[in-house]
Amino acid sequence: MKDKFAYIACFLLVVAFYAEASDVPYIAFSSNRSGNYDIYMMDINGKNLQQLTDHLGDETYPTFSPDGQWMAYGSSRDGNDDIYVMNLKTKVSHRLTNHPARDLNPAWSPDGRWIAFTSERAGTFDIYKIQPSGANLQQLTQGDEMNNAPAWSPDSQFIAFRAFRDPPGIYIMDADGGNPSRLKNQPEPGWTPAWSPDGKRIAFGVVLGGNHDIYTLSVDGNDLRRITRNIVGDGLPAWHPDGRRIAFMSWWARNSDIYHIDVNGVIDNRRRLTRHPEIDMGPTWMPTGPLPVAPTTETQTTLWGRLKQSVHD
Repeated sequence: MKDKFAYIACFLLVVAFYAEASDVPYIAFSSNRSGNYDIYMMDINGKNLQQLTDHLGDETYPTFSPDGQWMAYGSSRDGNDDIYVMNLKTKVSHRLTNHPARDLNPAWSPDGRWIAFTSERAGTFDIYKIQPSGANLQQLTQGDEMNNAPAWSPDSQFIAFRAFRDPPGIYIMDADGGNPSRLKNQPEPGWTPAWSPDGKRIAFGVVLGGNHDIYTLSVDGNDLRRITRNIVGDGLPAWHPDGRRIAFMSWWARNSDIYHIDVNGVIDNRRRLTRHPEIDMGPTWMPTGPLPVAPTTETQTTLWGRLKQSVHD
């Protein structure tokens, strides 16, 4: 009897631990499957779909604090595009930016100190950053050309972005906006950059030879690699934290869905994660940490089996 109670106590402890510190990755994305764009999450197999936002306005491009406690996203719920931040435990959101111009595409810095975003408040789209508290707004790019899609380096020291200046393409600048330079040896002007977790490579979408594909390139401009082959369209890449996979949106099946792919394997070993007639886009990996979900029955069964084995061993 004592052993039975010990099993139960250990089981409850392990379940609680997995609920708070699961190493099972989740993917968040935007979808208009409910009639307008909302943010959803699913596991790496495309299962356990959950809706994180539910509002009549469009809510897009989620990004997460490194501790997994908060989600920033773009929303038009008040009739204007602004950045909001949600507490993932309570599902309560607050408005981070409040400007009549459009604020879009937030990106949370890996050190947790800043949220970069795109804003039209200076007359054209530029890159800004702001602290999660709403303090210390800074404009990082200037000029008549549009700049958008900020992506942080893993050490939070640099920001990659898409610039429409001459020549257009992916640029990298210091986190304070200084020293912008174009990523060398882009095969064509790239779109929507994403920095690899080890800081060595940048993934981006590009139109080359009639195909809309995802490539990766070393930060120093060497070792160009083609990741997908799709004449219709692949884009919006997001690196898995282990650096071995990229999630992305694709029109591969004549509909916009979320896929992931092994970046070190055979070209185009893609796996489809969503299958819905409406548009799914803008995937991002949720950091491990407190999850807004409880363990599934399958997870509990697996844990119980492992627990009994470990106890008997």
